[in-house]
Order: sequence, then structure tokens, then C-alpha cells
Amino acid sequence: MADQSRKKGRVENRPVTASARATLNENFKHSHKSLDDQPDDNELEKGVTRHTWKKRPRTFDWVLNASAPGGPVSINLLRGYRGHVACDIWENNFERGCLVIQSRIQAIELFQFKPRDAWYMLVKSTRLDHLRQCVFQHHNAPLISAFVERWHPETNSFHLPFGEMTITLHDVSMIMGLEISGVAVNHPMHRKENRPDLFKFITNMLQIDEKQVKAEHTLGGSTLFIDKTVDRASTLLFSLTTDLVGVKTYSWASATLAHLYRELGKASRAECAQLAGPSTLLEAWIYEHFPMFRPSLNSNFIPNSHPRAMRWDIHTSTPKLTSSLKAHRRRLDDMKAEEVIWLPYGSNVADNFPLSLYHGCIRYISTIEPYMPDRVLRQFGYAQTPPIPPIKPNKEYKPAHSYSVDYGEGMMSFWDDPSSHCLSETRLGKMVKDPWDTSSDYMSWFAQHTHIRVQNPAFLPDGFPPNQHQISAEARLHLIAHCLRPVYPAVRSQLTLREQYQHFDRAIAIIQEFDNLYVEDQQEDD
Repeated sequence: MADQSRKKGRVENRPVTASARATLNENFKHSHKSLDDQPDDNELEKGVTRHTWKKRPRTFDWVLNASAPGGPVSINLLRGYRGHVACDIWENNFERGCLVIQSRIQAIELFQFKPRDAWYMLVKSTRLDHLRQCVFQHHNAPLISAFVERWHPETNSFHLPFGEMTITLHDVSMIMGLEISGVAVNHPMHRKENRPDLFKFITNMLQIDEKQVKAEHTLGGSTLFIDKTVDRASTLLFSLTTDLVGVKTYSWASATLAHLYRELGKASRAECAQLAGPSTLLEAWIYEHFPMFRPSLNSNFIPNSHPRAMRWDIHTSTPKLTSSLKAHRRRLDDMKAEEVIWLPYGSNVADNFPLSLYHGCIRYISTIEPYMPDRVLRQFGYAQTPPIPPIKPNKEYKPAHSYSVDYGEGMMSFWDDPSSHCLSETRLGKMVKDPWDTSSDYMSWFAQHTHIRVQNPAFLPDGFPPNQHQISAEARLHLIAHCLRPVYPAVRSQLTLREQYQHFDRAIAIIQEFDNLYVEDQQEDD
């Protein structure tokens, strides 16, 4: 009783922020179903029926053996759909709520060195010293959770109403400032070692203070390779960070992406409640491609000098409200390809990041994941066509409450010479005219192999209207720039005068359409 009183006292005396108060109110509403689920008099008159959330019964049936309602017609692609959170939402109206986003922002504060320190110069030589500035102070859990509901580990991509999108190697390079080229992060690791002994071993070997070792350990584990343990990072990173000179020879971009892919696969299971991994990378990727979700810009960001994760001003927390998650879910359900910024870093992705076209497996220590850019050709400036069958694991187990896949060591042989295993020009196909272009047969193929929507309309309130959205101003500006690229002075000599005029006319038409929408919005405001 005394312990309970002390705990209660600590909680009651702790200041509660507005964000936390809103989250507590939302959770209280959903936890008291016996009161909240009773319709009021107005709802009874309108005939509104409320749907209660039930506790999900555990099931081990995860393999897709037949067509799923609202989901894949073909059973060949999304094999683990029965254990996926999207299947639960559509068929059973189960709501798992917002994911807990694992973060180590407090641990980052330990990584403090003076610019003149010899230890700081060593860390700077690894080309990873900037990572402490690439971590968001807060994460938008409802937004991230809505995207995770669309992640499918069989393809390592988000399935949206207009096709697949994913985080690519060039996304990691641009957002986090990491090198794509290099040796795969695979090293003889100290497993199950005693942490204090490892700290002491490295301290003696490098002849430095133990606090500095802990801080360097914190840097990687608090930015790129966050897990669900209480520790700031796994001891598996120690064998890599002891050789600070050799750290820069690793492909940290591919390692980071492999770790994120695996954690997204785990979080896609219906009973998973947390998301680990580099969440800043995921959230910043959303902001790059989906302008309707963007926060304010960071006024201190310097283009072409800072990693693009530093582009956003994330100083306020977002309440973890189920209502916000459901709003984002419906927004994605109704989204159109024209609303997406497909090429946020420019049209020459394939030329600037040739290794981003690598097709094979990537790894982070024992985690091996497939990387398949042929599924997201529009993110490279090419028209999307039905992709080849995805790389399959040797073993997999994907029920709603667990997740395990094994791709095997043999699948990493391609990374020994990644430039020889990039998509060919024949496989890339035609450059896009519009950034969202697909082949004539792509969307029919896609609809047969996935679920277009996550929210089942049968569980929405009666008469609930579909969302109507206008393309954002920034997306239109990107589209105008895309129309004018063929007539840039450096390349327009390849076009006839008539073809050049066609590009100009198309850009002018977009500007006029935007002006008309602006006038309509102004009239409505008046």
C-alpha cells in the first residue's frame, strides 16, 4: 500500500502537458466503452449505430489461402495478409490504436564533445557525427501508424490506392546523409556479452574515458538502430565502433534501411503495439513525398549542406489520438497519385544515385532484407509496370502476434558487386510524362494483388461522405517544374520547336488551373 501511495503521489505531482492531457482523455474515452458506446437521444432519432471495439482473439491462421474480402484476390503476393493489421481493420473492425514509437532523444544529449577534442575529431572522421542532429524530438504517432497499416513485408513497400511506394537507398542518403556504397554491415559480433566488461575492454583498447565510449555507443543506437530494449543500443554495435577509422567503409545507408524494413514488418502484425528502428527516417520520408502532412520548415536548414531530416521543425508533440489515426487512414484511402511528390530530390535520381537501382538483398548484421526498386519505378522517374515476383525468404512465420523471416546468407552475394546487379535500361522502361505514369495494365494487376483501402466503408457511420481533396500548392509546383524540365537550355535542343511549345502549354494549363482554384477558395472565404 505504501508503494502504491508513493507511485500515486509521483504521478499526481507530475505536470501534465496539453498533449498528454488530450491523449489521456482519448484513452479514457475508449477504455470506458460501457459509457461511451451508449448512443445519445439524437443518435437514436437518426438511427445511428455505434460499433464497439472488441479484444482481438489470438489466431495462428496467417497464410492467405483464398481471396480476402476487401483485400487481395490473388494469393500469390501478400502471403501473410491474414495476420496483417489491415486485414483486422477491414474484416473485424479491430482498432489497435497508435503505435508506441521508440525514441532515444534523451540519450542523444549524452553525446556532447567540444570541437577541439581529439575524440571529437575521431568521431567526425567516421562521417557519422551529424546524426545527433538528425533525430526528431517528437514523432507523429498517428501519422506513422497510418502508414504502417499499409506496409507489406512481402514487397517491402507501402500499398497505396495508386500503387506501391517505399523508402529507397537514395531516400536514406538524402534524408540522413549516409553513404550508400561500402561494405555490408556484417561483422563478427560479441553476442550475450556483459555490457560493463565491453565498456571496459574498449576503454582500455582506445585509451579514452569510459563516458566517451558510452556516448559513441549511444550515437548509432539512438539514431539508426533503435530497438525495443531498455538499452540505448545493442552490444552488437561495439565490434563496429571500436575501429573508428574503418567505420566509414561500411554502407550505413543499406544497413539502416534493412533495419527499418525489418521493424516495419514486425509492426505490420495486428497485435504489435510498438515500432522500433530509425523512425526519424520514416517520418521525414513521409514529409518529403506527401506535402499535405508536412510540419513547419526549419529556418536554420541549409539546402545541399544539411541532411534533409534537418529540414523540418519538430518541437511540439502530437497527441496519440485514435481519432487522428482514423482521419489519416481515410486520407490515405482517398489519396490520388497526383497528390504525391514522386521526385523530391530532382529528376536525375538514377544518374545521381546509381546504386539506388540495385536489386537484391541488404543487411544489418544478421538482418537480411530484400530491396526491390522495380516495384517503385516512379520514384526514379520511370513509368511503373507490373514488377517481377518478389524475393522470397527461406522461412517465414507471420501470425498476428509474432513475426519471423529468414532470407539466408546466400542472398547477400549480390552486394559484393552491387553495380553489376542494378536494374537495366530495358527493365527501367520508359521515362514518365507525368510523374505518376504507369503502364496500361499496372493498376488492374495491382488491384488483384493487394487491398486498395484499409477502412471498410461498412463500419463507417451512415451517410459518411467520401473525402474530397485538392492537390497542394507544393505538389503543383513540382508538377510545373516537371513539365518544364525537357525545355531546360541544356536539353531542349533535342526537341523540335513544336514539342517545346507543347511543354510550355502544359505548364501554363497547370498554372491556370491553380489560379482558378485559388479564386474559388477566396470567394468561399468571402
